[in-house]
Amino acid sequence: MMSMNKQNTQHSQQRIGTRFASFVEKHPIWQNPLLQGCANNELEIDDYGFVISQHFYYSRGFTRLLSALMMQCDNDFYRVELSHNLWEEAGEEEQENCHSNLLRRMITETFGLENPDQTQFRDYTVQYFNECLNYLKNCDLVRAAAFLGWGTEGVVPRIYSYLFNGLVAKGVPEDELLYLSLHMECDDEHSEVIEAIALDACGGDTESHWLAIEEAIDHSLTLRDRYFKKLYEELQSQPLNTLVGQVTKAQPYADLTQLSGLYTHVDSQSGVPLYKNSNDQRVSFEVTRFNVASEVIDPRLLEIPVGKRNEKHRHAHESIFYVLSGEGVVHVGDKEITVKPGDLAYVPRWYDHYTANTGNALLKILALTDYGLTRCFANNTERSYRQQPSNVAV
Repeated sequence: MMSMNKQNTQHSQQRIGTRFASFVEKHPIWQNPLLQGCANNELEIDDYGFVISQHFYYSRGFTRLLSALMMQCDNDFYRVELSHNLWEEAGEEEQENCHSNLLRRMITETFGLENPDQTQFRDYTVQYFNECLNYLKNCDLVRAAAFLGWGTEGVVPRIYSYLFNGLVAKGVPEDELLYLSLHMECDDEHSEVIEAIALDACGGDTESHWLAIEEAIDHSLTLRDRYFKKLYEELQSQPLNTLVGQVTKAQPYADLTQLSGLYTHVDSQSGVPLYKNSNDQRVSFEVTRFNVASEVIDPRLLEIPVGKRNEKHRHAHESIFYVLSGEGVVHVGDKEITVKPGDLAYVPRWYDHYTANTGNALLKILALTDYGLTRCFANNTERSYRQQPSNVAV
């Protein structure tokens, strides 16, 4: 009898599984900025450390989510299957290999966080887990299994692959990422068991339960999507919080004797090459950066030969141009600003602009930017707006 139920459930799952796979695929979570940041190699090692150490709260409590589903399940066969899942989560005979301990080791070895259990878990992290747990405890079995099957376990391999591939791209050895790779390999089987529970709970009448299943899947993915957005928002705000703290505490934040770069001479030999480009369309220029001890102001020397110009581009930082020598025209949007030695020109954020040398000598411009501020935001790097990003020396 039980074997027959299992066979019917597997057949039913195969028959309608494509519908729910398509439903999951169309969910907005796959455009989540955190996942896209992983895919586009925008996150740094410390960013991954923050995200995964916050995820530890969810991971160490995941057996409570499975237990909440088991409490609602009347079928002995499926309770045994869920017990096996719990046994695997607990590391089977080897306690040190339980999933939460694998994650503890990864957090410590890869990110240098000595005691993951002492992490300052954010309120939104705790809230995310509690919302998942409360939903599973208070909904019916069909919704609970759909929430935890298609909406949770079923997407774990794909979500973890974003983290895994992003960390590998940053040079982290794959053998340090066992927690991620293990879940990418085995969670399909776990999700199949839970999905089978949902389909069995429909009692053969899947048609009338489709809406309930899709509502549960959507709720699970939406909760995770919202949580990931919170993580990403904090990643973006962390560098700014440091700057804001140094401004608002109204006292020196560093010992002058420990700061290097309080002085430099403005010429290309005294700075560090940043970028250069040339082509057969009159583009020829070089940019030099100066390593002074500023946090927000980023000084640069722009040099353009006679008859040449730099490339049209735009960026998040604003710029003040002070002309040291030569003559030229600064094009900002549809405006043209004629400049000579001693002139000051302003380039607002995000306006297309370029500068042409119209004189008889090398045009040299000291550009003061606030790149130290705008680089705190994702996607704003030197390479993001250059025509030849491979020429950026940063």
